[in-house]
Amino acid sequence: MAENQKAIVRINAESVDRSNDLVRLNFKPKLHFDDWQEGTSRPVMSRIDSDGNIVNADVPCQFEPTTRELAWLTGELPLGTTAHYAIRYTNEPLPETRYRIEQKPAHLLISVDGALFTRYNFLGVWKPYFWPLNGNHGSVVRGAGGGDHPHHTGLYLAYGGHGEGGSANIWSDWDEPPYGPCGKMLHQRFVRITEGNVYAEFVEDLIHVNGDGEVIMTEERTARIWYGDNERRFLEITHETTPPLDIGARQFLFVARLNPSMDVPEKGHVENSEGQIGRAQVHHQRARWCDLCGTVGDGINGMAFFDHLQNAEHPGFFGEIAVPEQMSILHHPPDELENDRFRLQFGVYVHAGITPQADVERHYACYVNPVRTEIIADS
Repeated sequence: MAENQKAIVRINAESVDRSNDLVRLNFKPKLHFDDWQEGTSRPVMSRIDSDGNIVNADVPCQFEPTTRELAWLTGELPLGTTAHYAIRYTNEPLPETRYRIEQKPAHLLISVDGALFTRYNFLGVWKPYFWPLNGNHGSVVRGAGGGDHPHHTGLYLAYGGHGEGGSANIWSDWDEPPYGPCGKMLHQRFVRITEGNVYAEFVEDLIHVNGDGEVIMTEERTARIWYGDNERRFLEITHETTPPLDIGARQFLFVARLNPSMDVPEKGHVENSEGQIGRAQVHHQRARWCDLCGTVGDGINGMAFFDHLQNAEHPGFFGEIAVPEQMSILHHPPDELENDRFRLQFGVYVHAGITPQADVERHYACYVNPVRTEIIADS
């Protein structure tokens, strides 16, 4: 192994203050390392100054061989500044894994540093959902079996609402009128499950069927989990579907039913990117993000919904269906798609404190403006 070989990478914070922001770099190691052994070698990183002197000899990083993506966290990187890294490689075993995904027959258990962050329930359900979704004080969403609207469970994607215009209803969970028979989102397989010391990720194939069992679309769903720190936790979700072979409104909803302890709308704090505060004020408003906060366990936790600027109809239409303790973002696909794929991207920021303390606007800016990266040298 050529120990002295390395690639030099520069990252740029650009217009956002970064604090342990996630960095993604398309990296093809065989272009940089003569002796790279696929399946055995792995990258290692050091932070260096502009003169090449080592500042931090061991920066945790994670390489996904199927996508050729290298990921790490920025540390503190003020707006307008840059940082440099030296990438080498080693054939030594991986360090202890921080982010783990344990697959059970009907759900995934996703943990960080040995503590559960979320469970992804994918079998035996009408539509897959995340519950619990834990902040540092506990879950910000409620589980199954709620006294009202039991189909409002955790965090999930829904389709069709109550069947507006004749669309399939993959929102309610029953077979009887007036809203049934309802459709389902059916798990097919996990394409990839990734663990590491920077993030965890799964990629899932699903089919969507209407109440008659007819397939109306297929979906590839990607979910990535990472922490800025224990009080700043992130879930990034991408839904990519074929065009819905359906009539009516064909609406997609990204939905959460809040933990009752957060006491929204009476006592919990609700705020959106447009400066509107209060559950009634944010209802049926377009916004880049919306944050909902309240008492969880022995502290305050919040959950901010981020609507990606590349989503159709951005900024999203935020609102409730049936109860104010629920929040959804609504999007419709265009009548015709350029490449026969409809893509929606959402971020979920689970945080301590209420909106100003959690610096939600800055974190949204980090979400839609990824750190700029470039490989500037090999040696």
